[in-house]
Amino acid sequence: MSMLGMALLFFGCHRDEKDAGESTEKQYAEFKQKSQQPDDDEAAIDWNRVNAGREDEDIAFFTQRYGWNVERRGNGLRIEILKEGRGELIKSEDEVTLEYVTCLLTGDTVYTSKQLGPKSFRVDKSNEISGLHEAVKSLRKGSVAHIVIPSFLAYGVAGDGERIRGKASLAMTVEVTDVKPK
Repeated sequence: MSMLGMALLFFGCHRDEKDAGESTEKQYAEFKQKSQQPDDDEAAIDWNRVNAGREDEDIAFFTQRYGWNVERRGNGLRIEILKEGRGELIKSEDEVTLEYVTCLLTGDTVYTSKQLGPKSFRVDKSNEISGLHEAVKSLRKGSVAHIVIPSFLAYGVAGDGERIRGKASLAMTVEVTDVKPK
């Protein structure tokens, strides 16, 4: 991986400790409060509408705080291509390999390729989150990008059962290190 790629991966989601304390606790309290869902159907629909708006606000706050200049797609996925790769755009069924850092919107890093190794998967044909499948189809081999994935394109209401709670949007910095066409 290039030095630029490593620097972007490391600094892409890393939280400033000086900003962490009170601000993070306040954000966590807000996230926890938002996860209280009502019982009846009509109230649930209203709650989902409000929650989607709040999630959009949380994403906007995150991208502004970290200076990510992301483009918003119609479904809420956001992407900023930091380094244009070479070759063709990644297509459905291509096998891709990524170096990555995955963070919560609090800035807390939850997974990295440095910890777990590169992520390899077949686009649109694997168990990766749908937002990642969609995002990589905007990239080429060698591309580096910031991606913000709303919860419904990530792990939804269930979370991943490990480090990502339910209804959590994710921020990723990725570098496409390999693409094998179908």
